[in-house]
Amino acid sequence: MPLIYALSHVPPEVSAYGMAKYSRSSASMRDSLLELSQQKAEAFLNTFYFSYGHASIADLAQIPLAIEQVSLLAAMEIVDEPLWDGQERSTRYQDFTHSPYFAPPMADSPYHQSIAGLFHLYQDLFSHAEEKLRARYPQPETMKKGPYDRTIKARAFDLARYALPLATLTSLGQVTNARIFEQQIRRLMASSYPEVQEVALGMKAAVKELPPFNLLEARLAHLDIPLPENIRAEMNPGPLAPTLTKYTDADAVTLKLRTRLQPIIEKQFSGVSQDSRAVALHPLQDPVDDLLAGLIYEQSALSYSEIVSRLHHLPGAEKNELMGEILELRGPHDAWPRSLQQRPLIFDILIDVGAFRDLNRHRRLDKITQRLDIGLRYDTPSEFAELDLHDTYQTALDAHYRQIAASSAELQPYLLPLAHRRRVLLRMDFAEAAYIIELRSRSSGHFSYRRIANAMWTEVQSQYPQLAQAIHVTPMEIFDPFER
Repeated sequence: MPLIYALSHVPPEVSAYGMAKYSRSSASMRDSLLELSQQKAEAFLNTFYFSYGHASIADLAQIPLAIEQVSLLAAMEIVDEPLWDGQERSTRYQDFTHSPYFAPPMADSPYHQSIAGLFHLYQDLFSHAEEKLRARYPQPETMKKGPYDRTIKARAFDLARYALPLATLTSLGQVTNARIFEQQIRRLMASSYPEVQEVALGMKAAVKELPPFNLLEARLAHLDIPLPENIRAEMNPGPLAPTLTKYTDADAVTLKLRTRLQPIIEKQFSGVSQDSRAVALHPLQDPVDDLLAGLIYEQSALSYSEIVSRLHHLPGAEKNELMGEILELRGPHDAWPRSLQQRPLIFDILIDVGAFRDLNRHRRLDKITQRLDIGLRYDTPSEFAELDLHDTYQTALDAHYRQIAASSAELQPYLLPLAHRRRVLLRMDFAEAAYIIELRSRSSGHFSYRRIANAMWTEVQSQYPQLAQAIHVTPMEIFDPFER
């Protein structure tokens, strides 16, 4: 009969060591863990992880981490990890009216005034939206007041969040294994945002140098239960993963790619896209063109089709030479750049940042996120006009964007609101496309990503009608205001 049991109060590296020992010992997990220590785990890992390159051992060490008081801008960078698991403060359900915000060292008086203006617009949009939504959708007799109030507030936040600046502070919690954590730190260290680099250093220190928050010890202290020093020492073996998070320098390939591609983009792929389609589904391209387009897309402000079109006019020898240079940038321990991965369906999506943050949680796809560019401006959903909020919203944001244009390049990204539009290239298989369309088109979802999901289905239907028939999309006209 199988013997199955869970584990608790086991440090991540000791847990990884215990599981890895299955391949080299017949002892049970219980016996292995009882005779282990953090020191023995470190010695084992130094031998079999670093010397022999058994990276799969790092997959066995799960690291929970709380990341608080970071900007929405930094949070988007943090969660942009294919195998990331976590949660962030929701702009759909939490009130950010009195939220603090991130101010870079060079932040000046106009910066603070612009942020204050966006928060004022946020409050104004929320109060007016809530009032008009209550008038439009009165409380049903079958619905209690508490759930009704929460639902109406959430629908009002759906509109108000368009005004939230990316400087707004948020919090998130994540659980990753040590291998993914290393990759995440390397990517964040190579970010062009100093705040993100500082976050990466803090994350690294939290698992390599600092003792973790010990919930059991904290609960015993709260109950005034004294702990002998030897027991306290046993409960606190030290940092979570000092051994398995060794390779956390800035990702050299990312930095080299950025340097190599910058002059090419300035010369041949400059300008802001004139393609205003929310979703465009592209057929498979020539492999070299597609891979180069993905690399250029990340640092450009053009649409995927515009980049591919310009690539068509480049001599084949020049493209092959560039691809050869790019592939040579990768060292023996470097992962393949995300841009060099492919999937059958290629969606180029123009989306507001608020909705992008929702879609950013999907993992079973290849995602290339374009840099934030002020030239893409902001989104104005039809819901603002329906609730008589259009003029207030557009007048305020037009004035705000004029202020942003006068700000320095370092400050501009933090001054952008969640209404700002950005491009993202999503490569995925049909099953993932169907999953996203079905999940994100539901009536309970935010109207912005519901439109994106419906547009994705329309694109699939136009090119692959037989496949589209198998997708259970919820049309925009099907809407229940009380469904959440």
